[in-house]
Amino acid sequence: MKPTPLSAHGLMPVRRPSDHRPRLDALSAAGTAEFRGLFAGAPDVTAADFARLDGDVTMRSFPGSGERLLGTAMARPSYFWVAKSFRHVDDVAVGHNVFRLLGGMRALNFLATVGDSVLDGRAAVLFDYDDTRVGSRRPARRIYDELREIEPDLWLGPSYFSTRGKRILMGWFALDASVPFEGPA
Repeated sequence: MKPTPLSAHGLMPVRRPSDHRPRLDALSAAGTAEFRGLFAGAPDVTAADFARLDGDVTMRSFPGSGERLLGTAMARPSYFWVAKSFRHVDDVAVGHNVFRLLGGMRALNFLATVGDSVLDGRAAVLFDYDDTRVGSRRPARRIYDELREIEPDLWLGPSYFSTRGKRILMGWFALDASVPFEGPA
């Protein structure tokens, strides 16, 4: 596992992913109706698979409710939510989401591990925004995400909002580790 570089200030620099994202574009065209089957058909995640998610990984969101309103904007490469970032420490990853706002921002911290999916009980990457070690604030602490690799370096998973002991599907997101990052956002 290669270490994730830090800037001189101890924080990971915010960079901009390439706008060339053909695999994320193809997922956008397929639509969210296909995603549950793609997630279910993906192999179980191993610790070695998980370790490859390192540094900034290009992301695209696919909303569940409100798809007609937000779907078109979220499908664009210029959408403000551009990546998830991972830094591995032993068998977990500390991370955050990367936004193209105010010149680039990192927020919504999480702790990621491999564990059993709430969808089907099989191994997936699990994102815990409520772990006290990452310091997320409400309502971000109610977010819960999962992820599986559906093609080499292409990851897909559901995003939930936890309330009253239930997880409500908010939508889906995908990460494409094959999309290079360029300069600052």
